[in-house]
Amino acid sequence: MLVQQLLNGLTNGSIYALMAVGVTMIYKSLGMLNFAHGDTMMVGTFICLSMFNFGLPLYCSVILAIACAVLLGFILERGILRKVQFDSFTNLLIATVGVSYVLRNMSMVIWGTNPQLFPSMFPAALWNIGGYMITPQSVGIILISLAIITLLHLFFTKVKVGKCMQLASSDPEGAAMMGINVSHMRFLTFGISAGLACIAGILIAPLTYARVDMSATIGLKAFAAAILGGIGNLWGALLGGLILGIVEALGAAYISTAYRDAFSFIVLFIVLYVKPTGLLNKKIENKL
Repeated sequence: MLVQQLLNGLTNGSIYALMAVGVTMIYKSLGMLNFAHGDTMMVGTFICLSMFNFGLPLYCSVILAIACAVLLGFILERGILRKVQFDSFTNLLIATVGVSYVLRNMSMVIWGTNPQLFPSMFPAALWNIGGYMITPQSVGIILISLAIITLLHLFFTKVKVGKCMQLASSDPEGAAMMGINVSHMRFLTFGISAGLACIAGILIAPLTYARVDMSATIGLKAFAAAILGGIGNLWGALLGGLILGIVEALGAAYISTAYRDAFSFIVLFIVLYVKPTGLLNKKIENKL
């Protein structure tokens, strides 16, 4: 029972972590939270499902959906958020909330409000490992999330474009003086963040169904995970996501499923009360 709940927690926590990484990237770039991040995940998931229903192979649908999500991120940054003053936190916040409502209501019109079955990229048969029944979907989610976050870390620390994005997000004025196009780096940041959100949605949808309201809970948990780990830190997002996933799984199993969502936020409040900067504090905040 305990091992199974830990696996469930790691599965959900990996999704929260993947979403939290996108939240962290936007926060590092603009100093604000993108409240349309969860809805970008939802739209990308439904685009993938629509392509699959039209007859495209699943893996082709996944690749095209991620590309569409990246394009959506580019459009939001260039067409909406860039038109808003980037130095105004209030304007940006209201703009992302407005985008969230527009995306959600458009999705209701296009795809309806009923949950839809989403195909899995992994085998359906259970694996019996040491007497424990493990789903390939859960293992795949954990491994893919860890691999993506590791690759992102290497991208931001080893690749020139990644280093420029990191510098542009932590010190825009200094980056501009060094000849880095800060606007272009923000443009790339939104695209990558949207792509990560789409991957998270495609991974979790086979377990929870594709739903228009899937962005509400998962998006909120992503913000909580980013804050818990120390917002602005990539590994903090991973740590925060895994902790939230495990806490809510154990709480639902041993206390009550009625308070499943509350457990993770209770932990968040306790940690922030003890350590307001999050588990990984500001000493490494400027390092992606």
